[in-house]
Amino acid sequence: MIRLLNAVLLIAAVKYSGASFIENENIQNSSSSVSFSNLPRTCSLATSRHSGVQLIHPQPGFREPFEVFCDQEYEGGGWIVIQNRYDGSVHFYRDWDEYERGFGDLEEEMWLGLGKIHELTYSRRYELHVVLEDWEGIRAVARYSDFLVAGPEEKYMLRSLGNFSGNAGDSLDYHLGMKFTTFDADNDLSTANCAVTWYGAWWYRVCHSSNLNGLYMQGFNRTGMDWRTFRPDGYSQRMSRMMIRVRN
Repeated sequence: MIRLLNAVLLIAAVKYSGASFIENENIQNSSSSVSFSNLPRTCSLATSRHSGVQLIHPQPGFREPFEVFCDQEYEGGGWIVIQNRYDGSVHFYRDWDEYERGFGDLEEEMWLGLGKIHELTYSRRYELHVVLEDWEGIRAVARYSDFLVAGPEEKYMLRSLGNFSGNAGDSLDYHLGMKFTTFDADNDLSTANCAVTWYGAWWYRVCHSSNLNGLYMQGFNRTGMDWRTFRPDGYSQRMSRMMIRVRN
């Protein structure tokens, strides 16, 4: 009876968690019961050392578990992918509700969701790596030692970045302390809505030095996936991947 109850609770929790936003769900119903207490709180605590979708439970007893993509290959593994873009198959010009909930496919192009990013970064201290690649195949990385995103009451403000390192340059510090903005939720300091002006969604100020949720395109156009300290003058990146990992 206890095993049956655990199985029912798991299925209900997965549905409630928002995992259904994924366009290609990978939740498998096991014949054996799964206890929430056995779920890892983050990717670095997962038993599998292979990259893939993992059900995690960052705040047991307070929030429900949800799925993430664990990258166990990049720099020792343990990374949770919160944004991934590489071919333009998923459009990113979306409204507040979708950015809060998340969208895309965890194994392909995706945005994890502001609600989940907030929960993760408030449950433990995380570092952030932003991996970029231009259209010439040159890769660069921006590293931040203490990444923290506030909750819905503060419009998911970019509260902390910590120390910066990396060869991509720091195009995120300009956005520190800013609330998140989408085309239907204007929280920036510009007289216009920066998300509408630059066809994206980001922690805009007046307006941006990075815009990684902008339009996917090739060439110089400031409405694209911009990271100005890596490629200036509105160069749109071919690939961006944002990952967080619990600090050692």
